[in-house]
Amino acid sequence: MTGAGMKAGHFGGRIVSLDGLRGLAAMLVAVHHLPGIFGFTITHAYLAVDFFFILSGWVMAHSYEERIHLGMPFRDFLRNRFARLYPLYAVALLAALAVILIKSHIGTTSANIVCFAPNALMLPCLQADRPSFPLNGPSWSIFVEVFINLIWFFAVRMGMHTLRWKLALHFCSALLLWGCAVWMNRYLSGYRSDDVHEGLLRGLLGFSGGLLLFQCRMHAWILAYFAALALGVFAAFHALGDSAGVIPLGLVVMGALPATVWLAARLRPAILEGRAAAFLGDCSYAIYLLHLPLAMMLQKLLRLMFPGTGISAYIMKAAIFTGILLFVSSISYRLLEVPARRWLLQRLKRGVREPATGSLP
Repeated sequence: MTGAGMKAGHFGGRIVSLDGLRGLAAMLVAVHHLPGIFGFTITHAYLAVDFFFILSGWVMAHSYEERIHLGMPFRDFLRNRFARLYPLYAVALLAALAVILIKSHIGTTSANIVCFAPNALMLPCLQADRPSFPLNGPSWSIFVEVFINLIWFFAVRMGMHTLRWKLALHFCSALLLWGCAVWMNRYLSGYRSDDVHEGLLRGLLGFSGGLLLFQCRMHAWILAYFAALALGVFAAFHALGDSAGVIPLGLVVMGALPATVWLAARLRPAILEGRAAAFLGDCSYAIYLLHLPLAMMLQKLLRLMFPGTGISAYIMKAAIFTGILLFVSSISYRLLEVPARRWLLQRLKRGVREPATGSLP
């Protein structure tokens, strides 16, 4: 789309500003997970997952809330979510499994595939003190999103979609999450088997925040609400001494991230309104789910091609890996995600229409 359509920030009904931010957040997660390739890590870049949850709440409210309220059948909602999320999820899981089995066969790593069955069902593998999705770690947040999506469907169907309900849900979620954080003196995790509940709390807080931001997308007072919550987190941890350094995380999660989503959707800055942002949005889900399987395939080769720990070696490794990741993610979107979604919807039920905007990772 060109001309006025691009200036409005829409490509086929999408808000391109939010798509671009989603793609950038996915790349932050990749950099955070792969210091051996990029040569550095971004402290607390895992907060990009909280950003994804906020974006997911916004997009789900935009794409589905009215349809659910008007009587969209649960089976149609479930089919849409399955067709959107599962094809790439399954391919990424199988790719990771294949690499692990090959490395195990040649003796460079050990294979622990007992978690394949529950993970293939998008369920966490509950092994003591181990990741709940060991084959492809980022998948834990997809489980959280699916779980919350299903609960949210029935909440909307029961009429709990008004501003009052959304404020109550978000405020209670904030009290629960930050109450746990104060008690544990740290921010919540969520990717390990023994802290699955922490991931669900992070997802609930972010998703409910996104629902609230969408409801109040035309009202700037909502920024004051989030600022007040951020100050509350600051006050609580400041009173306790904040020995774990949680205050900056609270200010980001409760203040900066919601404000970024609201302002980007409202103002639509030019830097986030072009084809580059739309491209990153298209690639974001694949970037998020494929960067670890791809790194397992390429990391040793890149080390052999560019040995050492000098800045030039890391620049070359990072540049080549990023280029391959973006290329593979683009191919995934065009040749896997979109065709598979359409095919599955046609097969599962004729006439099931796709929403204008897809879900977030």
